[in-house]
Amino acid sequence: MPSFRGQPLDLVIDVRSKMEYLLNHLPKAENIPVQVLEESMRARKGLKPDMAILVYCASGVRSRNAQGILTRLGFTKVIDGGGIRAAARDYRA
Repeated sequence: MPSFRGQPLDLVIDVRSKMEYLLNHLPKAENIPVQVLEESMRARKGLKPDMAILVYCASGVRSRNAQGILTRLGFTKVIDGGGIRAAARDYRA
């Protein structure tokens, strides 16, 4: 199970574009671009509001937006990892 700063994670989401994701991403992360994040998460079954979710992007802007989207959807444990380099320092797959 992946973790961030010692906290176990249920889901790791790379909110960058598909091309950015294909070039480099954190192990066990899935790619859901921020532009389709809300729609994608609404369509998923079996997600629980208390899931620990890490979001990250390239520099921190999109991950901050993603954190807001997920919080509005009712998720209570959303961690903004910022940019991929910053997130990678505290991430364990």
